Amino acid sequence: MTVVSVHLADVGFPASLAMLRHVPKAGEIDGLRHADTGIAATFTGKSVPSPNIGRVGLIGFWDSELALKQFETNHPLAAKFEGGWHVRAHPLRMHGTWPGMPADTPQQRNIPHDGPVLVLTLARTKLSRFPAFVKTNTQAEAAVLKAPGNIFATGIARPPRLQSISLWESSEASMNYAFSGSQPGHPEAMKVDRAKPFHHESAFIRLAIDEVGGSLGGKTPLAADALKL
Repeated sequence: MTVVSVHLADVGFPASLAMLRHVPKAGEIDGLRHADTGIAATFTGKSVPSPNIGRVGLIGFWDSELALKQFETNHPLAAKFEGGWHVRAHPLRMHGTWPGMPADTPQQRNIPHDGPVLVLTLARTKLSRFPAFVKTNTQAEAAVLKAPGNIFATGIARPPRLQSISLWESSEASMNYAFSGSQPGHPEAMKVDRAKPFHHESAFIRLAIDEVGGSLGGKTPLAADALKL
């Protein structure tokens, strides 16, 4: 089973630049299938997300929980995230494709799950479509901030790769935001993208949360006792 990890930490400006110079590749770390890193960016809903200079995010796709645990215990890159927040999860469904994710991941929207979920949006954006994507995505971000059931949301960026990380109280809350049409922003963005795609490659992944730990800016985005395991 594919294991997905998210690490976010405030490491300072010089360290953040150094960490972005080299993104781990499959084979460089035992059990790693793919990784994405970027500078974290706060959603404002008013303009381009505001970069949190010094805060770095790492999204990893792993062969197993053991491979992730060995990375977190032994690897110098993991040590740089020790003072931050992390989550371990497994995929429930995926729309699109992304390196490190199995092609047979379920695609149907309604996958039964009891408890909070992690949602990742992952994209390698076309340069020619970047301005249109930013304009359209701003509306979707504004809707996230107001969406019932949203717990936490942030972006991470290392252009042309743009990702978002969000936590939701339930699968139903995340689906209501994405698909119901009762909250403007995301459905309109999907419609524009279908007409003229923003990205070379993209994926939307909903995941069941297996473990959370640490804190971010002195706060815990999701308490461990909120999980239903």
